[in-house]
Amino acid sequence: MLKRENELRLGQEVQKRFEEAERSGSKTDWIDVATQVQLEVLREFNVAESSLQAYRCAANKHGISLYVKYNRAREGSLKVGAPAPDVSLISLTDDGTTHLQSLLDIQQADRPLVIVAGSLS
Repeated sequence: MLKRENELRLGQEVQKRFEEAERSGSKTDWIDVATQVQLEVLREFNVAESSLQAYRCAANKHGISLYVKYNRAREGSLKVGAPAPDVSLISLTDDGTTHLQSLLDIQQADRPLVIVAGSLS
């Protein structure tokens, strides 16, 4: 399955989808394309789509993750000490409700703003 995913990822059609997803203003991201490709592979091998997370974990566990091998992430332009961009934050509460607020709305003028971010995929 991983070999098939590799074939698809390196193909012109999927590479074009990755490029389009990374263009500014696109409604998708590279991870959306990668997910679509992985779901295509699962369907092709008659594996339930609900197995996607297990498929990803197996690849990571055995050191053959294609996320690392063909990482399309790029370094952004934000630098240490630069003003923080204003982005929307979604807070999830214990009861499942969501609250949307602006990053800069929660920043306090007399305190530094520290952002710790990561990826869970």
